[in-house]
Amino acid sequence: MIESIQQPSERKLFHGKRLRLDRLPPEPSPRGSDPWLIVIAICMLCGLLYLGASLFVPLTIALLAYLSLRPAVAKLCRFGVPKTLASMSVILVAFLSVALIATVLYSPVQSWMQRAPETLQRFRGNFDSLTQRLDELDEAEESVRETGREIGVEQKVEIEVDQPELIDSSYLINTTGNVLAFILAVAVLTFFMLASGDDLLNRILNVLPDESRRREVVKTIGDIQDNVGRYLAQISLINFGLAVAVTLVMWGVGMPTPILWGVLAGLFNFIPYVGPLGATGLVFLAAGSAFDSTSRAVLTAIAFWLVTAVEGQFVTPAVVGHTLKVGPIIVLVAVAFWGVMWGLPGVLLAVPMLIMMRQIFAAFESTFPLAVVLGEPACDPSHSDCEPVKEDQPIAEMAQASG
Repeated sequence: MIESIQQPSERKLFHGKRLRLDRLPPEPSPRGSDPWLIVIAICMLCGLLYLGASLFVPLTIALLAYLSLRPAVAKLCRFGVPKTLASMSVILVAFLSVALIATVLYSPVQSWMQRAPETLQRFRGNFDSLTQRLDELDEAEESVRETGREIGVEQKVEIEVDQPELIDSSYLINTTGNVLAFILAVAVLTFFMLASGDDLLNRILNVLPDESRRREVVKTIGDIQDNVGRYLAQISLINFGLAVAVTLVMWGVGMPTPILWGVLAGLFNFIPYVGPLGATGLVFLAAGSAFDSTSRAVLTAIAFWLVTAVEGQFVTPAVVGHTLKVGPIIVLVAVAFWGVMWGLPGVLLAVPMLIMMRQIFAAFESTFPLAVVLGEPACDPSHSDCEPVKEDQPIAEMAQASG
């Protein structure tokens, strides 16, 4: 124990010795708030997400499927259906829908892939964009003809070049097997989450010693389920309607396999902002090879883009704006970040992950500012002292008004 202080600069210890305070080593500063430690932790977390993509991607998809399908399982259980049977039924319906979409797309996609070399060559002819390899073939053919003229060969020399396949069949078979294995793994994980996820949650809640903390965890999980499930349901219905509209428009302009482009528009629309632009580029390439007129190909691409633009500017903000509550800059950064981490699955999962992160950050006081940046209200609008920031008002005008 420490006894009373004898002098301002000295302290008498329990063993009778004195120690000058000016010779004491400085007390270590708390390390929890060290910004460098936070940066190192974030970098390590990003590295873990990147290296463990093969594990985290199916787990994340299964978790999102669990959050989206759990209300359907709960409704079936209210009608007396056993939980295991209800979970299995919902899983079968969900993944049979995916299989139906894949079946509908298989024939058109296979047809376009088989005609891809011819399609690219025709596109080259329409738009006068010569590739280096084809230029080399033309030069080789001309060189052979010149050689024939020099040696007095009068007959015409013909060179026949077999068109290569766009994708190797063995690679396609291996990729299809990997995709099927991935889908099966997600289905199994989702089934077990639906069948026994509540039991695991109850065990976790029993570990928490405080009842108020348990209620907070349950509320956070409920908010995540409501927001993510609502967003996925709303965006799925919107994209289904977009797919039908684009199919009709593509059929009206005479585009081959209009169902393919409708489904393509619906799938690419799960990627905010970037997806519709990428789908428009693919439609432009396909239309350039399908039609002899360049202007008709451009008009087809414009028609496709107009349908997606109307949906993106009016339908999606009106339906999912309250659920998403995130600006385009944050969405694009999230799409780029998860795309780098997990590739194409990360791009598709970016927005649901953004909603989950916002709800998790909002549950803790230390991370609540991050939740506000991701779209969470900074205060309760029902309170009289809450003055939310006007999104359309420039910062300079706000500063002048407050001054």
